[in-house]
Amino acid sequence: MCKENDLKDAHLTLDTMAKWLTGDLAWEDTLRLVVPHLLAACPTCQERFLEIQQLKEEFGHWDERVAVFEGKRAPELLAELMRLPFDEQLGRVSDDPEYQSWALCQLLLKQSLAAAFEDPGEAVNWAELAVAVAQELGTAYDPHWVSDLRARAFAHLGNARRTLGELRSAETAFREAAAHLGRSMTGNTLVEAEILDMKGSLRRDQRRFAEALDLMTRAFSLYRESGDAHGIGMGFLKRAKVLEESGDLAGALALLREAVAEIDTAAEPLLHLYARHNLAACLVLVGRPAEAAEAEELLAGLREPFSRLAKPLDLVRLDWTQGRAAFGLGRVAEAEAIFRRVHRDLLERGMGYDAALVALDLAILFAVEQRGDELKKLAVEMVSIFRARDVHREALAALVIFQQACAQEQLTVQLATEIAAILRRERRPG
Repeated sequence: MCKENDLKDAHLTLDTMAKWLTGDLAWEDTLRLVVPHLLAACPTCQERFLEIQQLKEEFGHWDERVAVFEGKRAPELLAELMRLPFDEQLGRVSDDPEYQSWALCQLLLKQSLAAAFEDPGEAVNWAELAVAVAQELGTAYDPHWVSDLRARAFAHLGNARRTLGELRSAETAFREAAAHLGRSMTGNTLVEAEILDMKGSLRRDQRRFAEALDLMTRAFSLYRESGDAHGIGMGFLKRAKVLEESGDLAGALALLREAVAEIDTAAEPLLHLYARHNLAACLVLVGRPAEAAEAEELLAGLREPFSRLAKPLDLVRLDWTQGRAAFGLGRVAEAEAIFRRVHRDLLERGMGYDAALVALDLAILFAVEQRGDELKKLAVEMVSIFRARDVHREALAALVIFQQACAQEQLTVQLATEIAAILRRERRPG
């Protein structure tokens, strides 16, 4: 954007002013030539103009009236919905025209995405409400933009069902998303990229790694094309996760190193932190002292910025990675203390599956130390947690082998490590 003085000095030509005064100047030229010049004379109006542009970006709509009038009301509507049980929420958005707004639908999608990391059931509810709102949007909106929004709503519903472990119903939702996107003629690459990215996560959870990587790579290219810094950064991390889960640690490490180098710390500070942490976590999975030492060096610079920028749960995961690094460097007592603390923290948060995964790290430690009695106790605890979930048959088979090996005091470090890898892959990330 030009400096204020530049805008003041960029006077309109006689021809331009004549066209503007007679209403004959094209709207695009009015925005490009007249509006910036006039706004430069009033700082308050300039601030309000910038605020409107931010609202348009936040709510994903080009119309200033939608952004301002719906954007101001949508948070109040969302707050009212939050006070109601789900059935009443659904009735409200289906029956009350005030709730059938573009801006509210956008807020519901954001709620679903945020809830996916902590409460997948809530994420599904918010996404179902977003679908209901999107389905009710009428002729006041451009039909192709509505098709885009409906496609996004179904994709978010598919993503939320994925995090809940409902992979079949997630697949159905993504088919609906594809159908709506096919009816759109906006050519909005960011909408297509978002849907491809989420579908890639579904393919990853379905263990269809080649398809997942293809979808995420296509999404990454579209984010590149659009210059979306956040999408580009997430593209690195998600593709690296697919490679890690498919067993290609070298490929995952290469992508994470590229991510650390490319993500702009100033523009995406938290995403850059996650990239560095994910690199450290991947390094310790290699299982060699050299990589563990590199991971520990990375972790040393993360705690302070994590404390400022990240969520409390991120600090727990940081501790977990620190414990793995310490174990990889032979500091067994330190690693055990960290694992026990993280295990307790996760149980207190009601995150039993993650707590059981930390217990696997303790099991490997006990196997190295030949502490058979503690291994047996740990095995009983872990199996009860995993059996309470709908895990893959591969994971259940691994658990049976683990329990038998512990009972017979025949668990080796190699076997424990292989079982840990299987059960970590089964965990459904947000």
